[in-house]
Amino acid sequence: MANKTKASTQQHLDIDDIVENLVLLKTGNVAMIMITTAVNFDILSEAEQDATIYAYGALLNSLSFPTQILIRSKRADISAYFAHLNQSLTSQTNPDLKHQIQKYMEFIQATVQQRTVLDKKFYLIINFSTLELGIGGITKSKGTKSQNRAQLIADAKIGLGPKRDHLIKQTARLGLTTRQLTTKELIELFYDIYNPATTGTQKVIIDEGSYSVPIVEPAIEVPTPAPLPNATAPVADGTQAVAQAQSKLPIQNVPIAPLGASFSNQKEAYNNLQSAAAKAKEFLQASSQPATQAKGQQSENT
Repeated sequence: MANKTKASTQQHLDIDDIVENLVLLKTGNVAMIMITTAVNFDILSEAEQDATIYAYGALLNSLSFPTQILIRSKRADISAYFAHLNQSLTSQTNPDLKHQIQKYMEFIQATVQQRTVLDKKFYLIINFSTLELGIGGITKSKGTKSQNRAQLIADAKIGLGPKRDHLIKQTARLGLTTRQLTTKELIELFYDIYNPATTGTQKVIIDEGSYSVPIVEPAIEVPTPAPLPNATAPVADGTQAVAQAQSKLPIQNVPIAPLGASFSNQKEAYNNLQSAAAKAKEFLQASSQPATQAKGQQSENT
């Protein structure tokens, strides 16, 4: 009888399984991972900064359990967002808005050439240990392995639930939105950590049960960067295209404000840009009307 192939890679990991939105560790502990948003502290007013500091201090003072804060930085892939802007530029009929979109695209292009655009994600991690149940909780696990595992998950939910709700409530005072990662999101997160893409971000398409096989081969969608405007046309001095010159420029590892994984911030900025341009147009029209009326009255008087 042939020996069953063992998943040797998984034997070197601290993770035993990922079930019911929880991470089961080989030590017998259970971890819950939550993702939270961020706030740009530098653009806040002095009063808002003081309120944020006091709220964060209140959060730390309210903790009665260990909490881990993880900041994960990854090189961002803005090709999809750039393609969205290019599509908006093509479909835009207003010449003023078209010019503003073009300038914004040039700004993004220059930023990518000079700096490494980082996508930052923020996580809160809380753990559950059977030691929290006391001696009675440790000695009562005399059933089968599956029964003990089900009991561990049930106890972990009871122990981690109030901690999760407390962190969600306290981070809301900071203006942050916190939520627990699902099982699928946890699998994709850890696969992306152990198998990072060379550039940009990758989307992992993986089943909840396929990560325990000897060789994990999920479907991975690595986005292809969108071609930049005039990427293949030579410039005035005879150099190569902008897209080719981008790879030759030295890239400084300077973290800047993330452009966002879901591109919601960029869409909001684009909408604000459209709104500002519309208001500016209305202002110019309103300003020109009194001048026109004054000229009409002057001609009548003469």
